[in-house]
Amino acid sequence: MAGRSRVTREAILATAARIITQTGAASLTFQTLGETLGVTKQAIIYWFPSKSDLARELIVPALELEADAVASAVEGATSARDAIELFLRALVAFHSADLGRFRMIYVAAQFDPETWQVSEVPKFSDRIHVATSRMYGALEAVLQKAPDLADPAGARRAAVATHMAGIGALTMLSLADVIDDPLAHPVDKLVDTLVALTLGQLLRQL
Repeated sequence: MAGRSRVTREAILATAARIITQTGAASLTFQTLGETLGVTKQAIIYWFPSKSDLARELIVPALELEADAVASAVEGATSARDAIELFLRALVAFHSADLGRFRMIYVAAQFDPETWQVSEVPKFSDRIHVATSRMYGALEAVLQKAPDLADPAGARRAAVATHMAGIGALTMLSLADVIDDPLAHPVDKLVDTLVALTLGQLLRQL
């Protein structure tokens, strides 16, 4: 009980997110969290029995912020070309600003089965589904009405594929960052080409 009185759940989550941003998900340990917050490791465990429990509570808010960024970006777009470009640029910009957070969401969790293998997983998956559906739904809504989308019936599929394309590009950017291997091409130019490739056959030839 003493541990609980000395640190709040919210303080732990905020500090954990900051550590991930500054030094990466791999450096996030209960020991580091305790030292940063000035409490014992047991005080952290009181709120989060395992690192997987902590990861779950960090992933959903991060995905919600991602959804906010891309949904806001496509708001008001009237063509598929503009909507897809705005979505991709917002996605890359959002995650490029915090690659540690990106790795936590899309990379680290893949190597930690315990993140998903708990009794609350269906509820946790539902929370993720709400965030991702908001991303896809925002782009889908524009694409369905866009005069330049070749297949309006496939708007949802196009939205999901656009997100996948962006996540693939970010995975490569993240890898280059980790191994300190400067990219041969400026990121903005790579995104230009990514947009062109993603649009590809999606657009109706007007």
